[in-house]
Amino acid sequence: MGRKEAEVQQASQILYPCMQCADIFQLKADITQLGMDQRKVNVLARELGQSLGFWKPIVVSHHMLMGLGEPPKTQGEDRIIDLKMSKSKPDTAIFMNDSEEDIKRKIAKAYCPAKIIHENPILEYSKYLIFEKFNTMEIKRQEKFGGDLIIENYAELEKLYREGKIHPMDLKNAVAHYINEMINPVREKFEKDSKLKKLLEMIKGFEVTR
Repeated sequence: MGRKEAEVQQASQILYPCMQCADIFQLKADITQLGMDQRKVNVLARELGQSLGFWKPIVVSHHMLMGLGEPPKTQGEDRIIDLKMSKSKPDTAIFMNDSEEDIKRKIAKAYCPAKIIHENPILEYSKYLIFEKFNTMEIKRQEKFGGDLIIENYAELEKLYREGKIHPMDLKNAVAHYINEMINPVREKFEKDSKLKKLLEMIKGFEVTR
């Protein structure tokens, strides 16, 4: 566990990866679809599975969406963990059961500096969420600010934003609208289905630790 104080590791750092691997086999998952931050655990499951009498799961590692807050100034591997969307920081994450007002509020206060495209969560959501589902993005603006704008693809959006031709708040308003369009069917399902509604209330009651 380390000979010097700086090297000391908590026992949980040994137990936790074992528990994560056990999840895969307990759930009988042939394919593990998780974020890149879970890749090491998935590879560990692949390496150990057969020797423990289980199987070698297929790993599908997904891109991790950024949190809505300002990117951390930390460096190294831990930075990836700090950068991603996290349920333990609810105001920097979008939940499938968020109300329209919640989403508008979270997006409105999100980190989105003018002309900056690197590590900009609002642009990232545009790329990985909106343009994956919608063919175009409409940005509504008053006539004095150039009027409504129809954007055909992400590359065009990135170029216009970098050049300062799209104001951050106009982009935020558009992103909030499209994310609400995507989430609304889920919200409606939870409202209409009494079993799902009860399950959601139970989940909301769980304590989130960090």
